[in-house]
Amino acid sequence: MTLFGIAWRNIRQRLLTSGLTALSLALGVALVVATLVTGRIVNRAFDSGSGLGYNMIVGAKGSPLQLVLNSVYLISKPIENVSWGFYEEFLPATARADGVDGKYAASTRTAVPICMGDYFRGHRVVGTNAAFFDRLTRGDGRPFEFAAGGNFGDDDFFGGVLGAGVAANLGLKVGDAFSPTHGADDGAVHDPFRVVGILARTDTPLDRGVFVNMEGFYLQDGHAKPLPEGEAAATSPRPSGNVPLPFNQREVTAILLETASLPGLPAELTAMGLRTAINEGRDGQAALPVAEIRQLLDLFVRPLELLLLLVTALVVLVSAIGILVSMVGSSLERSRDVAIMRALGARRGHVLATVLIEAILLAAGGGLAGWLLGHLLVGAIGPWITTNAGVTASVFSAAPLAEALLVPLLVVLAIVASLLPAIAAYRTDVAKWL
Repeated sequence: MTLFGIAWRNIRQRLLTSGLTALSLALGVALVVATLVTGRIVNRAFDSGSGLGYNMIVGAKGSPLQLVLNSVYLISKPIENVSWGFYEEFLPATARADGVDGKYAASTRTAVPICMGDYFRGHRVVGTNAAFFDRLTRGDGRPFEFAAGGNFGDDDFFGGVLGAGVAANLGLKVGDAFSPTHGADDGAVHDPFRVVGILARTDTPLDRGVFVNMEGFYLQDGHAKPLPEGEAAATSPRPSGNVPLPFNQREVTAILLETASLPGLPAELTAMGLRTAINEGRDGQAALPVAEIRQLLDLFVRPLELLLLLVTALVVLVSAIGILVSMVGSSLERSRDVAIMRALGARRGHVLATVLIEAILLAAGGGLAGWLLGHLLVGAIGPWITTNAGVTASVFSAAPLAEALLVPLLVVLAIVASLLPAIAAYRTDVAKWL
């Protein structure tokens, strides 16, 4: 019988003990794999929002990180609103009623306003204009694609576009009506909008968004800015038909900017100069999404990921100690068998190799089972991750480099843990046990 066959026979003879040892290893490896893959998914979730065709966000004075979380990831609460007049400072003369370039127009390539404050069945409602999907991109240079329908027009006041995740979760399709609620899911119900398009999956937070024409958004109860006493609006605050709300009653939550490249200057330098100019003023603040996201990852996400890895590494270490205990117990039980092997001509090296092979089989079997279990665990929570983080998570999600090293490292750890019982078997006194 080969050394491998002898090691396998030893495992089968102690099936319960060997199975429990392999199970403890599998659970430890599953936790490590799930932690590594989930950490990579979390990083990808944040990285997916680091650029969506714009490189700057302008909003009210306050926390720039909160501005990014609210505008890019559709989480957290808006800080405050900024005036419509401030938004117009980023528009060229052709887009302004007075025919004069805005203060920041020369540094701006695209400026897209967004308005927040409503929800639809747990999903954030974003009021914006057609430029959001027509002029911005997904961040990789590719235009937005629609799984069904298309973008709403600026004159389609009550048109809406659903993110892929929203449409899948709620079962809505093009032509269906939906009514947002004011401020929260249990708030006052607004007028219905009509689904005109469903985005193709982007694996970004946009998959969790409900996007409506801001003209219809402004016409909902509670969305018009109260006018100072004595100041009259150009039209009624609640006009009938498709009559836009007057500019002096409008506010925007944030402005998504794609900065222009001035002659002889890189776009990054233009962005830094524009950011400084805005932040020195009193009307609002500018935040660079990439910088804020990187700071968030460095301060919170990566330390938490490291802590989880340390905990799971301790679990694997305890499992390795389990191998040591199991193999020590096995060597004591098999002292007579080892003596018989030696008496039949087996060399000391053969005995030592048999114990090491047994440990390697347990480690490799438990490690591979744990690797599979870890991916099944990620696959089980994948729909929840997709719904809440806006990125796809499945059984096939992976952290390739770390996973490729995991099982080999576990085998090395098992060999180290089995050295003591292997040496004990190597030194077995044949005369004593026969």
